Amino acid sequence: MSSIKDCLRNYRFIAFDTEFPGSLRDTPQHASDDQRYTDMSYSVDRTKLIQLGLTLFDSNGRVGGTWEINFSDFGDAEDARNEKSIEFLKRNGLDLKKIRAQGIEIDGFFNDLSWILKRTGNITWVTFHGSYDIAYMLKCFTGGESLPVTAAMFAKAVARTLGSVFDLKAIAGRYEGLGCRLGLEHLADALGLDRVGTAHHAGSDSELTARVFVKMTKIFHDVQEAEGFVYGLGYRIISDRLKRRQQKQIHLAMMTRCYGPPPPPPPPPPPFPLLNPIFVPGFPPFGDFGYGPSLCMY
Repeated sequence: MSSIKDCLRNYRFIAFDTEFPGSLRDTPQHASDDQRYTDMSYSVDRTKLIQLGLTLFDSNGRVGGTWEINFSDFGDAEDARNEKSIEFLKRNGLDLKKIRAQGIEIDGFFNDLSWILKRTGNITWVTFHGSYDIAYMLKCFTGGESLPVTAAMFAKAVARTLGSVFDLKAIAGRYEGLGCRLGLEHLADALGLDRVGTAHHAGSDSELTARVFVKMTKIFHDVQEAEGFVYGLGYRIISDRLKRRQQKQIHLAMMTRCYGPPPPPPPPPPPFPLLNPIFVPGFPPFGDFGYGPSLCMY
């Protein structure tokens, strides 16, 4: 934990990923956002986090470190789970018995992490398709409390607890050529990035999430506008930072409405003085194109 504390002094972005026992309800593909939240909260409230990945990085893309934390809380016979999800994790190399035997307790880790984060401040969280990841973080940071009843209340609670949040899947949906249908691996491929480690391990996923986010901020210059939008969540997570930015935009719009846009700059002077024509005696009137004396300019 001390290494995370030291790293946070210079690396204020945290990409995160979680591994958990799966969803306990089969949510229809075309379910409403409210139904999706209800099913998600039902599952998160009744299951235990298995693994957490954290990658700390800065705005220039320099990675300070990646941590993969295994938790010992899951593993009792009565622990709720989706058996298909458990088999999926095993096929991808997670040794649940070893995690159970050598892992640490959720409450102790998150108590220490919460203490560190409160003394750090100005953290930006980055995830991919992160509604469940964010929900587990909220649950663990609040000592295992049940999630809020509604998605709107959930968004406000996340803003208070985590602050600024970005979801890569929501960001990708804003740009032609990417789209929100891409998984993390395919999104990384589209951006020319290779994975380090094994997919569906929280440490590797968080590290790839960090590099994808940095690459997207270098390609697209309006990524900040996607702050707070989480794929599948019908309410925006409005952090204090986002509130200040919105208030600044409102103030600028009001000033423009009251005083109008600034006047355009005056046209540049001609490269040489304009000379007025001097008509010599006998010059024909306008419209008379007969031959006559020449037009002279001085």
